[in-house]
Amino acid sequence: MAAVDLPYLWTPTIKGNPYAYYRRFGRRERLPAIAAPDFLMAYQRAHAAAEAEAAAVQPVAGHKPAPGSLAALIAAYRASDAWRQLAPASRTDYDKALTPLDERYGHLPVATMPRAFVFKLRDEYATKDGKPTPRRANRLVNVLRLLLTWGVDRGWRKDNPALRPGRLKTGPGYATWKIADVAAFLGCEAIGEPLKRALLLGLCTGQRKGDCLAMTKAARGGGAIEVVQAKTGARLWLPEHGDLTRALDAAPQTNSLTLLTRADGKPWRVDHFNHVFADAVRAAGLSGLSFHGLRKTAAARLAEVGASANEIAAVTGHRTLGEVTRYTAAADQRRRAAAAMKKLAAS
Repeated sequence: MAAVDLPYLWTPTIKGNPYAYYRRFGRRERLPAIAAPDFLMAYQRAHAAAEAEAAAVQPVAGHKPAPGSLAALIAAYRASDAWRQLAPASRTDYDKALTPLDERYGHLPVATMPRAFVFKLRDEYATKDGKPTPRRANRLVNVLRLLLTWGVDRGWRKDNPALRPGRLKTGPGYATWKIADVAAFLGCEAIGEPLKRALLLGLCTGQRKGDCLAMTKAARGGGAIEVVQAKTGARLWLPEHGDLTRALDAAPQTNSLTLLTRADGKPWRVDHFNHVFADAVRAAGLSGLSFHGLRKTAAARLAEVGASANEIAAVTGHRTLGEVTRYTAAADQRRRAAAAMKKLAAS
């Protein structure tokens, strides 16, 4: 089935069955199956109703926000072309910050919001249940900055108090898998073929977990896999590594459209995959490793064999080379150090 890219359309697969929903402003409306003849009409009806609601500047809670309030700004932004042009994954990620801002601070006036309020928010979200959560705090400030920038450009206020507040240190982030870690996972008898296939797909393509779980059999061809990243919308053509080709060719034949399946042949649900993969990591005697770390490992492996930052970005889909450099810093250092010592030995 071809992908359908429509604003606010959510197409989850639940217990192996595809569904379609129009999801916006906290409401979720069930639509007919995408292949059904009345799907487009139902989608257009739901979208028109939501657009009318947005035009009236109605917030998530269902009441009209006070003019000039943070809730009104959030509602206006969610109704804008800038919001509609975001990838669905980005809208979902932004909503994780916009929703609590709306619910807790929507009554505050935008025009007089002080810079101290931004730091108060950052500090408040820097911990949760007594544990440090700097990434959570940074995300909230980042989204607030984008929101206020959009508002400044449209006359909501003259300046942006969320500019350059400074990011909290988050540490090294997701741990990179070492060669020995990969070998331990693939060699563990307690781990089934579906999860080993998943690891190889993440390792050999460098893609995010959600994109790996969504890759379809139809996207394979000519020794490569075509991917459209959910977060960025980037369309990538990725040549298959030999290890991945052998794993995919040897995989059990199922009716599933996706390359990755559970042991029963059905597609993975993201939350189920998270738990099962974490259990598999522990079964292999490993700790502190996640599926996203395979993305860093893929970039590091490319750096170790001399691939340039632009070449690595062509595989991972990163929009900025700075992010690629962060992923490959250790590999680059080792490669340069080895080259330097080789020159010294030859002198």
